[in-house]
Amino acid sequence: MTQKEFPIKVGEVINGTYTLVRKLSQGKRCTIFCATDQQLRQVVIKLEKDTEGQISVCIEGAIIKIIGDTNRFPKIFQYGSYKNYKFLAMELMGPNLIDLVNYNKHGKFSLHSVLKFGIQAIKSIQIVHNKGFIHRDIKP
Repeated sequence: MTQKEFPIKVGEVINGTYTLVRKLSQGKRCTIFCATDQQLRQVVIKLEKDTEGQISVCIEGAIIKIIGDTNRFPKIFQYGSYKNYKFLAMELMGPNLIDLVNYNKHGKFSLHSVLKFGIQAIKSIQIVHNKGFIHRDIKP
């Protein structure tokens, strides 16, 4: 599905609570929006086509809730269905690594920064594994 074909648009209100403000990214499975809730707090809305046999964003939300309160994973506010999509409403966290590379005037990180990011990633994966889950789609 191309970005032009995605039927849910900025300005739509998800579940009567979350107003989509701007599209952050779109991949093969999910489209991610920045949104505001009824108290005008910024949140992230992750939308996935409701297709049988796919791991749903709702399962992702349930797993993050089981993992518990940690600053390594977003707080989950709500998950459910909207039109023919599953949605996950979660805390808007800081920039991702791509954003950080783009902000960096040299376009690369020092060895110290790379090691720090790697250690943080390993600690996050360890938390998931300690709760009995295995992430099968970790990308470099």
